[in-house]
Amino acid sequence: MADEATQTDESSVAALRLAAQSLMEAIDGHLAALTAGTDSSAERGVVLQALASYDDALASVTVTSQTAPEPARTGGVLSVLTRTDHYVEDFGQLVEAGRDAYRTIQPEAGEDEVRAEVPDVSSALYEILHVNGDEVPFPFPAARPIAGMVWFLSAREAMPVDLHDSPADPFGVAAEAGENLLYAHRSIYAPPVVR
Repeated sequence: MADEATQTDESSVAALRLAAQSLMEAIDGHLAALTAGTDSSAERGVVLQALASYDDALASVTVTSQTAPEPARTGGVLSVLTRTDHYVEDFGQLVEAGRDAYRTIQPEAGEDEVRAEVPDVSSALYEILHVNGDEVPFPFPAARPIAGMVWFLSAREAMPVDLHDSPADPFGVAAEAGENLLYAHRSIYAPPVVR
């Protein structure tokens, strides 16, 4: 939305300033007469006359509005980097959570198949993401969140979209933080459990 800038006639503003000064002086004179205990009716008349002059000067001030041009908008790549740290008390439970995810996807699978397909943490993490539509669930199964951080960066270029052309350092844009960091948000969930 464009902003509106206002302009005023300099001569009318100067006249308004003089009228305001006269009004303040008249008020000071009236106040002095009141505090001195003398008849202040003459000074009150001066205040009313100065106030009328101020109103006239105010009415003559011309204000014109000009619509400021919209700032130029340019597009670019917005990179969102998310880090959430979790405490896992037992990685075996995380593997079991992955096996549960596999059972959800393959309900007909027997236990031997489940254990063969999800033998370790890496495969368990894959299945947890798979069952959640490739999104990281929160809270994460068999884990307790500790803290999180989200960075929004203006990046020079996007990652390649070809599945066979993965970037060597997908989080290298973090090194471009500084001027390119548009917003950072931190979340604290709970202190880690240390045993």
